[in-house]
Amino acid sequence: MTRPGPGLFAKLGTLSILYLSVFLTRIGFGTILIIFPLYVATPSSSLAAIIIALYPALEGFSALPVGAVVDLRGRRRVFVTGMALISVLTFLIGLSNNLVLVGGAHALEGLAAAMVTIASLTMITDLTVEQNRGAGMGAFDLANLAGYGVGIMLGTLFSKIFSSNLGDSFLVVSAIMGASSIFVYFVLREPGHASQGRRSLRQMYDSLTSDVVGILPIWFSLTIILGFYLFLPRLVAARTGVSDLSQSAGLLLLALLVFGAGALMFGRLSDKIGRTKTVMIGAAGELGFLMILPNLFERLVVIPQGTPLIESYQMVGPIIIVGGFLFFLGSALIPSILAYIGDKASREFRGSAMGLYSLMLSGGITTGTILAGIADDLGGVQAVFYSAAIIFSGLTLTSAWLLYSNSKTSRSESLAQEHPGKPI
Repeated sequence: MTRPGPGLFAKLGTLSILYLSVFLTRIGFGTILIIFPLYVATPSSSLAAIIIALYPALEGFSALPVGAVVDLRGRRRVFVTGMALISVLTFLIGLSNNLVLVGGAHALEGLAAAMVTIASLTMITDLTVEQNRGAGMGAFDLANLAGYGVGIMLGTLFSKIFSSNLGDSFLVVSAIMGASSIFVYFVLREPGHASQGRRSLRQMYDSLTSDVVGILPIWFSLTIILGFYLFLPRLVAARTGVSDLSQSAGLLLLALLVFGAGALMFGRLSDKIGRTKTVMIGAAGELGFLMILPNLFERLVVIPQGTPLIESYQMVGPIIIVGGFLFFLGSALIPSILAYIGDKASREFRGSAMGLYSLMLSGGITTGTILAGIADDLGGVQAVFYSAAIIFSGLTLTSAWLLYSNSKTSRSESLAQEHPGKPI
């Protein structure tokens, strides 16, 4: 059964609302990213790490069932529920920094994040077609990263304004999220999509196409690399003694905006030249960036804080321009992979496909962070990023082989249908 889809202007309106909602949601998450480590009062660093890790853990564990619910119950319902749940849980965290309360609420925010992410990606897939889906996913990435960037800036500001009672900052974020939830509830409409009768979770994921499965290794490698990048503040702190992320908030915002703008541009490019060609551009940029990052990192960390921009460039050299360009090329990966999954997923199981994407995102980040720590202990910065390059190269080649095999099989089947009885 297929629900009727809205007209062009209605689709554009729904997409605009969706992007605005994602932007506001990520502002909340970005703010929490800065404040949460300062707010959690734990007797040990390991306990703090466990509490922080509960969020991505539950997001990963809940991804597959949430994807199934999106397919069975509808996108809008899951999206609005997730936003409202984030608001309520953030409010509870702001009331007290009791470990049990904070740990439990933060873990459940992982479930809410899975609901928002999977439902929004599925709606974007519903509201776009193959000719513009790359641009749609690129716009999602831009809204996502810009929201995180603004949230990091707000978190830095709130950490100073509410320094005497950081709980108040969570209450402000909760109010923002609550207002966003009410707004979305009244204006967001369920997009037209194919729906299927009730099936088991196993049946839903058995229905995933071989093309979707083929692209997953490179996606998993990219999420592992993200885990390596999240280990960067620890590398900086170990070599400079600077652990305050607020010192680099402006630079982080600029990097996220550049990456988001690149995602929008390359997403549209994938609509023109094809997903796999755009993925190849992004893979080349990402691999090149990982190869020069150890050298670039060692030059950047020795620059004293407060050094003028021109003097900083003179200390680093032209490698910073090369690194920035390769980093920009790497932004081609996410929108083209997401659009590819949306193109190839069965229409009635798009939520399930996006659930698998979210599961690999959480698992990859966790794996990458752990591997980065091990590599740092064994061989320092060079070991961290060269090992990341090896992992990325291996899994990218795996995806290339799987996709090539799928295309070869499809061609053989097509020829067999055109010439029945004739050996291929």
